[in-house]
Amino acid sequence: MRCHWDADGVTSALFTNYGVPDSEIEVGVYEKGFGCTEGLTKDDWMVDMRPQDKDWNGHCIDHHFPHPDDRKYELTPDISEELYTNAPDIIPASLLAWRKFKDKIPKDEWWKLCIGLGGDGSLELTPPEVFKECPSLLTPVKTSAYQTYGRWKISTYPVYMLLSSCINSLLRKGDYETAVYILKFVKSPMELYNLQDVEIAKRDVKNEYKTAVTDASMYEFGDLVVVLFESKYRMSGYVSSSLQDAFTGKTIMAINTKTGSISLRGKLSPYYKLKLSVLDYIHIDGHAEFMGGKLHENPDKFIRDVAELL
Repeated sequence: MRCHWDADGVTSALFTNYGVPDSEIEVGVYEKGFGCTEGLTKDDWMVDMRPQDKDWNGHCIDHHFPHPDDRKYELTPDISEELYTNAPDIIPASLLAWRKFKDKIPKDEWWKLCIGLGGDGSLELTPPEVFKECPSLLTPVKTSAYQTYGRWKISTYPVYMLLSSCINSLLRKGDYETAVYILKFVKSPMELYNLQDVEIAKRDVKNEYKTAVTDASMYEFGDLVVVLFESKYRMSGYVSSSLQDAFTGKTIMAINTKTGSISLRGKLSPYYKLKLSVLDYIHIDGHAEFMGGKLHENPDKFIRDVAELL
């Protein structure tokens, strides 16, 4: 079973593994591209990715619409191209997998759904029975403490809101094996949150983020902000999402110049995807406000071309 390299992807794979017990979880190879079907057979599954090859005849659970109507693979949810146009594509794959295999997933594993939903910014979709089965998801956790005017300010969040970053920090570093192992065997939300491997990974990613943003070049083209940064980690989504508060109302395009990885975040993402589609060396796709892609050209040339286009 091949899955996307994010929290929603690996959580989807975990739940599908309960429904397809003889399967093994394989995190997709980033270098081979989103939805690579190379090496997959009719007995294999792909989760949280749209297959590159429509003639692959396996099984797929995905929410990256649209899928071709003439596909040979079995798709969950199985809806037509016409319905895709008006379908809400925000339902994460982890929730689709949980619904599909709910009766086969142990109830003491249901809490892990918050990892996948949090990773796709959709925690509001958490079914009430998940909290009923695991009330400790609501345990408050201190996230910051500081003094102002001689008084302490303490910030807390319920732990269910913090779980996706635990797994995503490992995935951003490319430590897929550890991320999948921890996801499989961790027993509770607090155990996951307090794991030393997770704490180290989160610290590494945080430090890498600070360096990347500090050294980044940023260009504003109307409502689009292009951020060029360099990192050895998979950081484009993290950078684009976190900078939205710094550029209120703007759409952020973060590009890792080391890998060419693109992340586009903001309400005007579909518009800028359309505007930039005339550049044949850039590919952008994904959800309405959360898109990804690849730059196959020198970033300086891209900036010059964007300046002429916008």
